[in-house]
Amino acid sequence: MTTSTEQQLAQFIQRSYAAPAGEVVARLPRFTELVRQFSKAFGTGAPHAIVRAPGRVNIIGEHTDYNGYPVFPMAIDRDVVMAVSASSDQTVEVVNTNPRYERCLFEARFPLEPYSQGDWGNYIKAAVNGILEAKIVDRQRALGFRAVVGGTIPESAGLSSSSALVVAAALAFLTSNNTTIGTQTLADLLAHAERYVGSEGGGMDQAVSLLAEARKGLKIDFFPLRTQSIDLPTDLEFVVCNSLIRAPKTESAQYAYNRRVVECRLAAVLLSKALSDRTGKGRRTTLLADMSPDKLKMDEREVNAIAEQAIGEEPLSLAEISQRLQEPVEAVRARCLTLKSGGFLAEPREGFLVWKRYRHVVTEGRRVEAAVQALQAGNTEIFGELMNQSHSSCRDDFEISCPELDALASISRLNGALGARLTGAGFGGCTVNAVPTARVDEFIRRVTSEYYEGFVTQHRGREFIRVQDRGDAIFRSRASSGAAILLLN
Repeated sequence: MTTSTEQQLAQFIQRSYAAPAGEVVARLPRFTELVRQFSKAFGTGAPHAIVRAPGRVNIIGEHTDYNGYPVFPMAIDRDVVMAVSASSDQTVEVVNTNPRYERCLFEARFPLEPYSQGDWGNYIKAAVNGILEAKIVDRQRALGFRAVVGGTIPESAGLSSSSALVVAAALAFLTSNNTTIGTQTLADLLAHAERYVGSEGGGMDQAVSLLAEARKGLKIDFFPLRTQSIDLPTDLEFVVCNSLIRAPKTESAQYAYNRRVVECRLAAVLLSKALSDRTGKGRRTTLLADMSPDKLKMDEREVNAIAEQAIGEEPLSLAEISQRLQEPVEAVRARCLTLKSGGFLAEPREGFLVWKRYRHVVTEGRRVEAAVQALQAGNTEIFGELMNQSHSSCRDDFEISCPELDALASISRLNGALGARLTGAGFGGCTVNAVPTARVDEFIRRVTSEYYEGFVTQHRGREFIRVQDRGDAIFRSRASSGAAILLLN
């Protein structure tokens, strides 16, 4: 490798991580090793580009994005990095530095047939398929790419390793076809494209991976996508703690996730019908944020009272929802239960828990706004309490927590976290903890003792993830810049 290439990589690292000189030196070997492995894997010269896409930690605002309410994540200094060169034909070939993942090989032809569910290559296919679907790259003349990819984002931890892979693959495909589009446009495109893997997600992960700024959180509003960078306190750090319970991507977990998306749609159509009946103005939406008090120009208590009457606190069958909407069951199913796959979500035996999902989403949306205001006012105590309230709502109303996440959040608060909450889709994964900078070292030591050496040891019957390095289970997370491409000389 030439001195010029190393200098380029060092400058790229400094910009990406806002890293001091000593840290640049420590991070450089990872990048030079990717370049070396690229030449070894493909028997060619050096790659033509390096692509980096960060993971994220969602500070507050869980399951609000696909409902049109805001979120407040930050990109983290753990990421997916690819060494890339364009193919001479439509071949896409990606080698993972982790030997557990087989080489990914396919032709960039639309539409792409997915691999079996759970295959890591589907996230690469999702990016390529989405770009071809949008005709950003000419379908007939598209060039594939060859890449070696390595990541430092803990897997199945709710830190968006999968979306970071989608973003990195998209940038690799675009640069291999000498094509550029605006990052905001690309974020919208990839939010849709990632549904290729089967989850009815929102657009938070792709947006923050592409649009984040170093040392800042990113408040994201949706439909249309809008972002605002918010300075993070210098006297507060965000420590990520992995529960060591895998945030699963199994069929049952995908059903649980998609069920909540559907329950939110049902809440929206029920409230929409009630508001139409009350005001005489026709509304037809499946976004809860379209019926926020601000948009309706109505008092918050009045909207909540109408919602409670329209939805009720008891579980609802599809037949009961159909009756309330005065629509045939099949029409409601087509309108609210349709999935990206083209099929329908199966009706849960106990009924849809519409009220609890509604209550979480609307209160969480308010918490995001209040949290941003608290940060701007320098009130970290209020900010932390809003994080704690968010965890309670995720646990009790959205029901996406688990005993390990609850224990970890409790232990974290007792050991100095102003706020501690689950982060990501839930059902496992990590907590994010707002800890005064002066107490971070002590916090990490105590949580390590009480959770990783205490709670985990006492509950050996659970399937905890094994980690080689404790630093992958509990770590400081610095707000990094968004995804970037480095063209090598």
